[in-house]
Amino acid sequence: MSRVDFYLLSDESNTHKFACIMVSKAWSAGNNVYVYTDSEDITNKIDSLLWTFRDISFIPHEIYNETENSEAPVTIGYGDHYPSHSQVMINLNNKIPEFANNFNRIVEIVENNEKKKEIARERYREYKKNNYEIHNHKIDNLNKFYQSS
Repeated sequence: MSRVDFYLLSDESNTHKFACIMVSKAWSAGNNVYVYTDSEDITNKIDSLLWTFRDISFIPHEIYNETENSEAPVTIGYGDHYPSHSQVMINLNNKIPEFANNFNRIVEIVENNEKKKEIARERYREYKKNNYEIHNHKIDNLNKFYQSS
């Protein structure tokens, strides 16, 4: 069964930067990563951020296109399709995709506001109901976490 890690951020404005940090950590550990978003706009934003969030690193990535075979170890996309090569999914969508169980590890990032926390609680209950292995992490200092990556 897949492992799900919930990361509760102390600052709600850093969700996308934190996603990029998690991409970097997972890719550096040798994993293929799929960043699942809820729109083309967020997909493009993550694509841009992966080029700029850290000036000392390079993360090979591309926007996922279901009609092409992707060789990139990191892909970003939305909708019902996903790359077959990924081991880690970073879920930036408010819903759990039907294909979530195809990934060994799922990263859920929770913004520090009540509406987002309640939506995350619903996902947590759904994962628990489906017997996922769940772990929780509180991120108080994003810069410290960032430097450890």
